[in-house]
Amino acid sequence: MKKNTPGLLLMLALLLAATTFTQAQSVSADSIKSLKLHKEILKQTTELNKQKLNLADYQNKLVKLQSDLEKANKDAAKSAAESKDYSQKMAKNPGDEKLARRAKKAAKSASSSNNKAEKLTSNVASMQRNITKTSSKITDLEKKISNLRSKG
Repeated sequence: MKKNTPGLLLMLALLLAATTFTQAQSVSADSIKSLKLHKEILKQTTELNKQKLNLADYQNKLVKLQSDLEKANKDAAKSAAESKDYSQKMAKNPGDEKLARRAKKAAKSASSSNNKAEKLTSNVASMQRNITKTSSKITDLEKKISNLRSKG
């Protein structure tokens, strides 16, 4: 019986090792799956935070652009009124060179203010599109994250 004892012990040890290895592999596979899911959630959450920062930045820029646009519109209206006023005065005094220079300067200022207001209007529209796109991305990311969390 002593001759078979070392062989029996060796077989028992191998059986125990094989069982432990099989159990470790199944737990490890589940752990890996769980870690991959967690990694994906972190990746999506990071992207969500990035998009939220972008949205806040766009909203701050939009407020400034709207303020600038309002100022440009006021300046354009003021310059247009001045130009009109000088034009009416020029109609009464057609030979007044000083008045003609002022009228020309006011018209140039009105044109410049209108161009600035036009550009700012375009920038406001662009910023609003960026806000809409970013808000949509945020909504999509929140749905993805929610779905990933429900899997885990």
